[in-house]
Amino acid sequence: MNYFGLTGGIGCGKTTLSNWLMKEGFEIIDTDRIAQELLQPGRENWKKVVDEFGKEILNNDNTINRRLLGQLVFQNPKLLETLNRLTHPSIRQQWKNKVIEAKKSNPRKRIIVVIPLLFEEKLEKEFDKVLCVGCSPSVQFKRLLDRGLISREIRMRIESQWPLEKKMENSDFVFWNDGSIHLLHDQGRMFLDQLRSYNAGCS
Repeated sequence: MNYFGLTGGIGCGKTTLSNWLMKEGFEIIDTDRIAQELLQPGRENWKKVVDEFGKEILNNDNTINRRLLGQLVFQNPKLLETLNRLTHPSIRQQWKNKVIEAKKSNPRKRIIVVIPLLFEEKLEKEFDKVLCVGCSPSVQFKRLLDRGLISREIRMRIESQWPLEKKMENSDFVFWNDGSIHLLHDQGRMFLDQLRSYNAGCS
């Protein structure tokens, strides 16, 4: 059991947990980072998105204004569906290629793929187990406010995803990230203990 999908609600702490797990020896493949790379000027998804949404979404340096694009798609489910249809296939191909490379270099390497829309995209069967990070709505809301989003943007983004409760119910391991970073790390150590016990029993 060395191949995991990590999901959770926006602002719940996926990056915080995955950064800690990376220090513990996991290979972390972050699909948000891949998505950002593929939206850089001249890249495949950049061209698709600009062709679909027009040059009005571009900054002066030809980069995509991600906030403006977000405002457009999160208030219109059909536009969000169009954006996902245009961008998700190449994102998925990229992370799968990275998984193949990681396994080739070390077949026993523990790999985590961070996918915010893991369940929405029906990807849970890709992995040995699914991990989920959650937190209370008030904490989630405050974290997103701290990122610079306004209340309306936060509501639209949260409503575009599965309810957090549903994600947690369908996951194999759940991390609750309402408290300090030390508490999250403690849960990470408990997960590692369970993983070592499981793998020892299978060897």
